[in-house]
Amino acid sequence: MPEIQNLDDAAAMIIDAQQNKHRLEVRGLGTKTALGNRPDHDDCLDVSAMQGIIDYQPEELVLTVRAGTALSVIEAELAKANQMLAFEPADLSGILASKSTGTIGGVLATNLSGPRRLTAGAARDFLLGFDAVSGRGERFKSGGRVMKNVTGYDLSKLICGSYGTLAVVDEVTIKTLPRPETSLSLLFGCDDIKSAVAQIAAIFASPHEPGAAAILPQRLAANAGLDMAEAMIVVIRLEGIALSVEDRAAHLRQMGQRDRMRVLGTLAQAASEALWSRVRDVDLLAHAGGDIWKLSCAPASAPAIVAAMEQSFETAYYADWAGGLLWFTGPSGAEFGTALRAALMTHGGGHAQLLCDRAMSKKSVPVFQPLPPAQASLTRRVKAAFDPLGVLNFGRMHNGM
Repeated sequence: MPEIQNLDDAAAMIIDAQQNKHRLEVRGLGTKTALGNRPDHDDCLDVSAMQGIIDYQPEELVLTVRAGTALSVIEAELAKANQMLAFEPADLSGILASKSTGTIGGVLATNLSGPRRLTAGAARDFLLGFDAVSGRGERFKSGGRVMKNVTGYDLSKLICGSYGTLAVVDEVTIKTLPRPETSLSLLFGCDDIKSAVAQIAAIFASPHEPGAAAILPQRLAANAGLDMAEAMIVVIRLEGIALSVEDRAAHLRQMGQRDRMRVLGTLAQAASEALWSRVRDVDLLAHAGGDIWKLSCAPASAPAIVAAMEQSFETAYYADWAGGLLWFTGPSGAEFGTALRAALMTHGGGHAQLLCDRAMSKKSVPVFQPLPPAQASLTRRVKAAFDPLGVLNFGRMHNGM
């Protein structure tokens, strides 16, 4: 296998694969290999050597790096300037049994975004531009260094979350943001997930700028160190300038008392950050056993989906994104995943992904949400435009693509 140092090398390997009717698995450090299906491939296009920070201008909030750069290296560099990746990429090494947090290319390929996505946006919203080679073996660029200079098609939204099925990316330019001066979390008690979702909706309708919201059932909350006699604990994160955070927290406590919310207490910055890291990294379900599923749905639909699953299965779950992201664990196999998707479609629709497959369930149930006919047709056309011969990560997301 030739060593890939740049996009010219990648283009040459892709063209050679086309001529020999081969397919390639695109990978970096391999930390995201367990996500999605294992692609149909004859060889590996290893981009791990394409690494390094090309340009970082903290005053401009712009970072340009090569896609194979380790996420830990990037975060360490940003920390020197008291900045961060605001989309809060998850570290799934705990549930995927990988040895590192992976590369920025893997984060963008999977669009991994944490609790702050609710208010700041996803990984794809921070990708300003990139340099890539398509499955045709053709070099192309998209975007630029600042949003106002970007013209043409917004390919960043297309490439992020495509799992390497459309192109091999090298240089990426990302928007960074200053780290908050301080943060804390407020804890509220609720009787059930329905009242928890309603409580969060009221808080987000207030002018007090919550930054993240999670719902933890009692057992998982206890495992996270919040051993309280409450069926559900709502966790609200506040970030920003210290005086502002304290003022907003005080107003939310008053609001809670006025609206008869059960105000349980406050987590100071260190404890708050530790808890949100566990929420982000799905660490709360790491030792639960069974497969782990990720559901995106309307927050108002979350209670009905949870009720449907708890009626038929022994399951554990928690919610992020104010109820719009549900993490479930349950029995391995097709039955649980099929029921989960049925409940999702019955109650408003959304997307269910088998994130952690502990018993080869992906052999009997699709990893990603099955596409409706019109969307499947459009997805095939996009794949054909970028990779007509199916050279790159063929079948990684959907069969035949």
